[in-house]
Amino acid sequence: MDLKHVFDALGSSSGYVVAGVAAIVLVVLVGAYRQGRSIEFWPPRVGPREEAIVQAVNDDEDVELFETTQARDFYQAIAPNYDQRNSANLLETHRAVIRLLVGLRDDKPSLRVLDLGGGSGKNVATHFFLDTSMRWTYVDFCPGMAEQFQRHLAGQPLYERTKILVEDINRVRDRIAPRSQDVILLNLVLSSMPEMPDFGRLAGLLAPGGTLIVCDIDPGYTEAHPLYQATSTTGAKVGLRTRAVPPLAVGARADEAGLQLSAMRQVYADRLYSFVAVFVNAARVRGGNTEHPAVEAPAA
Repeated sequence: MDLKHVFDALGSSSGYVVAGVAAIVLVVLVGAYRQGRSIEFWPPRVGPREEAIVQAVNDDEDVELFETTQARDFYQAIAPNYDQRNSANLLETHRAVIRLLVGLRDDKPSLRVLDLGGGSGKNVATHFFLDTSMRWTYVDFCPGMAEQFQRHLAGQPLYERTKILVEDINRVRDRIAPRSQDVILLNLVLSSMPEMPDFGRLAGLLAPGGTLIVCDIDPGYTEAHPLYQATSTTGAKVGLRTRAVPPLAVGARADEAGLQLSAMRQVYADRLYSFVAVFVNAARVRGGNTEHPAVEAPAA
């Protein structure tokens, strides 16, 4: 039975019925919002309360919780086990980033990549392990992750052209020459940080025409699953309470830094999981000074 038949059967009362249903739906949505639940409009879904998820972990005395201000300690604790939970969603996210890098490398074989928060390197950097032209600068503030990166790439051609810095993203600018990078990569990093880094400082490291790639978890997924749980090297359960990263906020920060949005897409496997945003440094270099031309906001 289609909606027309339903309205015909209800006759003059159909308007009241529709209004009543709409009122009920509105009450449900408002109640869900106030309870801190995630809401997906299509397919319709009201997710669990974030507090309920956190409480479930807190009730387990074997789980140690970390905040984003303690992310370094969390990743140090799980470094050898970091790649044990690569879901289909996560792998598809990494593949999206790899495809972007491959396209940029094909246009410029000597591509210079600054990999900020590079982690273990297993899912992205190792894709280019046989490359003999790219230059890779790896940055991570966790020594355990840097060790995993070295273990995965040591002895390979790319490793011979890799610089490893165990450093905080917010301080790395002082150790990298201005306008020296063709690509800056922030892959699944921002949701583990207390706040976004200074995009203006990062933009200063990009060569004119260079590219900033930001990939992170979709905020709806983060709100429904705020805790990243893993097993530490001692076998203990640990969890990092991640932070939602809205793509529009990323775009606003990039725009303020003089970077132009080139592309943005969502990544799906079995559900909406992450997003990838690409920004271009449209700066022109004249007389040793970098100029940023006016960039129009992308059409809605």
